[in-house]
Amino acid sequence: MRHARHWTGLLSAGVAGAMLALPAHSQDAPAAAPERASIGALESITVKGTKRETDQQETPLAVSTITDQQLANTFKTDITAVSQLAPNVTLNPVAGFRAVAGGIRGTGGNQILVTSNSSVAVLVDEFGLNSVQSQFVNLFDIEQIEIFRGPQGTLFGKNATGGAIVIETKRPVINEFSGDIELKTGFYSVNGAKLASGKVAINVPIVEDKLAIRMSAIYDYDDGYYRNNKPASGFPNNIPIYAAYGLPTVNPPLPPELDTTAQRAGEHLNGTDVFAGKVKALFTPSDNYEAYFIFEFLRDRSDSPPVVNESPAIGEIDPFSGPQNMLLPRLGFDGVNTVGLSRKERLSTGISNNCIGGNPRGICVPAGHRVDVQGYHLHQSLDLDDVTFKLITGYREMTEILPSTYSGEAFATLFDASRNSKRNQLQLELRAATTFDGPLNFVAGGVYSEDNLNYVAYSLAGLTGLLPQTDAYFGRPTNGNPFLDDRGFINLDLDPMTDAAVTAVGQKQSSYAFYLDGSYNVTDRLKLTGGVRYTYDRKLFSRRQNPGGPCTALTPYKDIRPLDATQPPSLSNCLFDARSNAVSRSGMSINEIDPFTVPLPDSAFDLVLDDVKGTWDKITWRAVVDYKLADTAMAYVSYSTGYMSGGFTEQCSSVKTCRPYDPETNWNLEAGLKADFFDNTLRTNLAVFYTRFSDLLRAQSVPFTNRAGVTTQEVINVNAGKSRAWGVELETTWVPTDNLRFNFSAGYLDHDYKEFVLDLNGDEILDPVTEDIAYLTVPFSPRWKLSGGITYDMLLGNSGTLTANTTVNYSSVSETLVYNSLYTQLEARTLWDANLTWRDLEERYRVTLYAKNLLNQIKRNAGNSVGGLWAYTMYGAPREIGIEVGFHF
Repeated sequence: MRHARHWTGLLSAGVAGAMLALPAHSQDAPAAAPERASIGALESITVKGTKRETDQQETPLAVSTITDQQLANTFKTDITAVSQLAPNVTLNPVAGFRAVAGGIRGTGGNQILVTSNSSVAVLVDEFGLNSVQSQFVNLFDIEQIEIFRGPQGTLFGKNATGGAIVIETKRPVINEFSGDIELKTGFYSVNGAKLASGKVAINVPIVEDKLAIRMSAIYDYDDGYYRNNKPASGFPNNIPIYAAYGLPTVNPPLPPELDTTAQRAGEHLNGTDVFAGKVKALFTPSDNYEAYFIFEFLRDRSDSPPVVNESPAIGEIDPFSGPQNMLLPRLGFDGVNTVGLSRKERLSTGISNNCIGGNPRGICVPAGHRVDVQGYHLHQSLDLDDVTFKLITGYREMTEILPSTYSGEAFATLFDASRNSKRNQLQLELRAATTFDGPLNFVAGGVYSEDNLNYVAYSLAGLTGLLPQTDAYFGRPTNGNPFLDDRGFINLDLDPMTDAAVTAVGQKQSSYAFYLDGSYNVTDRLKLTGGVRYTYDRKLFSRRQNPGGPCTALTPYKDIRPLDATQPPSLSNCLFDARSNAVSRSGMSINEIDPFTVPLPDSAFDLVLDDVKGTWDKITWRAVVDYKLADTAMAYVSYSTGYMSGGFTEQCSSVKTCRPYDPETNWNLEAGLKADFFDNTLRTNLAVFYTRFSDLLRAQSVPFTNRAGVTTQEVINVNAGKSRAWGVELETTWVPTDNLRFNFSAGYLDHDYKEFVLDLNGDEILDPVTEDIAYLTVPFSPRWKLSGGITYDMLLGNSGTLTANTTVNYSSVSETLVYNSLYTQLEARTLWDANLTWRDLEERYRVTLYAKNLLNQIKRNAGNSVGGLWAYTMYGAPREIGIEVGFHF
């Protein structure tokens, strides 16, 4: 589907460029290899995400710290890798997107809503990423990742009800020249897909004791483990819905101008093509001041992520909603369960060949997703003896063109869309942290942020074009059967397959907050910690949606809805245009317009909203008591609160559903133990928590009928009730000998609704109808998450070191959707990985053989159900085997 880059050539060019960049003194003895954490010792870990550097074992929070080596052992380069490395963390992709679904301790959503915020804060080098799309970051040149579990409303502010993921990349090192190169290649065991990646990092001293630069980059490529060759099911030979029109369902007389191809040639799908990098400069003109500048960039040209049609069979019983009657199966496009495809065969799915005019400016699914990011960040620190001031300034731009097929079928189009957006973020933070000799120390600061979004979507609802129309609809006299044309073919309106509809959203967010967090040592063993934060949020929301505008000279007869139903439709007898928001009404083709611009006037839309305002403010706080039981053991009890900002739902379709929803809040009571035993050979961290959520935010697809009488669907966020979660988290590391290490973690989660009443058809929206569905299972709340790993070093004398590592991760079943719909669950899975690494004595060279998912478990890792239309899912990667080589100089 994509033209694969010559990645080996790119990497070679990158390495050559790196060598040319070496300063003249590079011929001296190279810098020592970075010291690798000893297998046989428990390392001291410094936590920085609390805005004060503290030892992890003395920090009274449930926090997991992931080292660069732990991350490397996952052989993954996106943020979902952390799910394997911390208890009660469930991060998966959103079905059909490279975006983050799920969360921590049972929080998280499953929708790609660009105007909504996540329940987990993600920060990269202290810059917050607000949307689930921008949170799908590439992980490279990592120093460490800190995962804070439970609400973090004080330290991290809003949108951290589940916790926070703090990613720190490696800083430049003054007076050191060094470099690292990693090259990887491998393959998937299904569909013959190949993969490769390369990483380069170079640290260059510029001015002695004053200035250093670090440059790092990653290039990821793979063919994609899906193929575009799902077998055709009923269509076009059997279309059950035609019985409702009195038409033959078997071999119906479809018009010859309709391309009925429903199976493609087997192209690879879901491929990756990402190039990202950072350039960093560290300037230390004096002993007490430093300036740290980061420039980041990303260019993503990956495939449009494919989905699998997993719609239930006609009449199949869903425990919640009863017999199923989704539109896609009724049109002859059966789900994979109906046609009996095996797990491996489900990696043979379908995307359309839709590329109107062959121009990627329009809806061009084969062209893939196109994402570009640029960011500029400046951190300044001033150390005045007992107080350190830090000023953080960041600005980030992100543009996206995301064409996708959402049906999992290779037909011309059933539902294709291109979601195009421009987003820019600004963040300013000033804080002061103390290091007094006395018992009291604190950090205080203020934060201001902006997040501005312009979003335009172009969509083709081809499934509606397969529904028969009457002769009268086209302005023709009826000749026998009103659903057949003069040629004897079924009357179909094919415009929805070629003429895209336009919708648009704008949102301006601004927020400011003030916080104070400190600790007081009552005695040498007893410490009190407390914090408070005030947050103010303001959002301005704009929306363009739905047909229903006035007729123009570009309105075809069939789309005229008459003012006087007793007279034939005409421009003078027109109440509205049933497809007034179609691109054709602009007088241009989709290839001629700017993909980020609405080509139509406001009058073309039935729903026009500008600067609808929502404001919210909240005080969040925490209180902690911790006590040192011994020099290497500490127990704590904490109470903390969280706040998820209110807002607007991007896909709302009426004035009533476009109103703001309220914030979600929670509080958490937690007790924990952190201890190192047996001469620091056994580390055990234990946390027990109880959390209550109020005004739960839930996104759900619901039917919506527009002015033209066409039933589609909209996704809306609603405040639906309350839930409670309790659980236990255990993390253990044991190093019985100098060359052997065991890691184990366990997370148990019991999460239930206490009140859950969806008012999707309630008096605030449509009709006064409510339903108590508190018996449903809360999404992204697996009962168990278990992980274990063994690492063993074998000394080979003068030949170096051989390190064997294996990990096993288990997760029990969990839901992805509010309604627990059929075939959208994340199934229970056991993922077993292993790798074997040789290093030379000086650790300048290494070779790693690795295997992921040795059991070849092909499990569902995302799902969605589109009202009563269809359901689609995604499956995780099959077995992956590869080799990686690394060089340090």
